[in-house]
Amino acid sequence: MTPWTITMLDTGTQTQDKGVMTYLTDMGQTIQIPVSVALVEGPEKILVDTSFLSIDRTWQIRRRKIARTPAQELVAALAAAGVRPEDISIVIHTHLHYDHAGNNHLFPRARFFVQREELRYALAPTSFDASAYFAPSLGITPDYLGTKFELLDGDAQITDGVRVITTPGHTPGHQSVLVDTAGGRYCITGDAVMWYENLEKMIPPGINTSMIDCMASLARIAREADHVLPSHEPKVFARQPARFP
Repeated sequence: MTPWTITMLDTGTQTQDKGVMTYLTDMGQTIQIPVSVALVEGPEKILVDTSFLSIDRTWQIRRRKIARTPAQELVAALAAAGVRPEDISIVIHTHLHYDHAGNNHLFPRARFFVQREELRYALAPTSFDASAYFAPSLGITPDYLGTKFELLDGDAQITDGVRVITTPGHTPGHQSVLVDTAGGRYCITGDAVMWYENLEKMIPPGINTSMIDCMASLARIAREADHVLPSHEPKVFARQPARFP
């Protein structure tokens, strides 16, 4: 088995209503959540998602309260893990929302993987989702535009010990990443599991395009993974560095 390790990188902090995380649950409760990127290391270096581009752009388009310290800048977070942008050979996008696909330009040597259905929907989403994608329908150029994607049609083996599985619901083309490690199989869930409560209580994310698909994806992740690493879970960073296993 290829010996992969995973380091979760904290690249910013969002202020959110908890109902965004847990569907129709605890609405009105203000919380702060990390914006996570996963660094997967083994025979090569893989990044899962690329965070948001900037605080100003996020506020201008999305009107989201988001913060980022110098240490949380993606290049700085990678440097703290001993990695340069040019070391990254593969980037896997769980989906193309603004806080997951904002810095592709930093990785000139990487191959980029996304589900075909996700790219199709991101370019022409419903009006409700348009600002989350920085969609062209709003007269905006998405931060990921210009990326040369390798488009996937379903589950796929990316390399030995790393594969993607489709986990739609939060978005139509969402995918999660399974990584085989010495401590078992980890799932980097993206927003299929925004934080542990989604899986522990089987509550879908509050933002979704299909609650039914969300529930099926939660069940699939629970079935296929030994451990999960949600995208916006503060508990992931309870230990520093946040390296797994």
